[in-house]
Amino acid sequence: MTKLKQILAIGTLVAFSQLSTAETRLPTAAVFDLGSLDTMAELGLESQVTGVPKQMIPEYLQQFNNASYSDIGGLKSPDLTALSTVNPDLIIITGRQAGKKDELAKISAVKQVNMSGENYWHDLSDNVNSIATLFHVQDRADKALADLKGYIKSTKKTLNKDTTVLIVTHNSGSLGLREDAISSQLLGLKTANIPTHVKSHTRGTRTFTPLTISDIAETNPTTLFIVDRSEAIGNTNEALDINKLKADLAAQGAGSIKVTYLSPKLWYLSGNGLQSVRMQVKEIAEGL
Repeated sequence: MTKLKQILAIGTLVAFSQLSTAETRLPTAAVFDLGSLDTMAELGLESQVTGVPKQMIPEYLQQFNNASYSDIGGLKSPDLTALSTVNPDLIIITGRQAGKKDELAKISAVKQVNMSGENYWHDLSDNVNSIATLFHVQDRADKALADLKGYIKSTKKTLNKDTTVLIVTHNSGSLGLREDAISSQLLGLKTANIPTHVKSHTRGTRTFTPLTISDIAETNPTTLFIVDRSEAIGNTNEALDINKLKADLAAQGAGSIKVTYLSPKLWYLSGNGLQSVRMQVKEIAEGL
């Protein structure tokens, strides 16, 4: 591991920043976190990216799906051989790759991106600013964050405050509640109240709240947003049949609920980046 990587590995971002200045070059990065990838693109840092998980790249990031960038494996199955060949200064990951963190750290310094969800804008800003610090583009990050904040504020003003929304994730025929900060925290939309008989289940550190068509009809949101995991990960034969869902809701007396299908890869695989958050805000506002 080079001196550059050793410094970052112990978490001293300032020292890393100073060192890269002294070497008169910016670090290179293999990026599994698609939100960080779109943030880097927004900040003009495409040339610092050396590898991406090409099999899961969303449409809006297709500029990275070419020979200039190495394929570093799947989001849950990093290709350690490819990463060793690329030999980046930094590997940017999320919780999806956390189980491989120790193995990845033997190749290069690892930066894990986390979002607590309690204060979404704060966490988003922190992540953007940490990237800006590493690559010496703080002025660009300040402007990009200000522009994004202004866009969210102006979009929020156009929304009907009496609207209630319900966001669910679909997976192979099952539906589950999705708590989403874009809708609730950034846009201030009201989440429809789930019936009291609906119970949540905990598996490890994750909580799941399964919903039936009857539950959704009883909840009766103004708009039902769908994040289709099956479609996002390529299981298109198990993707949600929107027309059937609408018919099932109508049969339950809930035909007035507007159903909006969100861009699957954007919402399930990506997010938490300068570009993706803007796109998500736009999709929510237009889908109400």
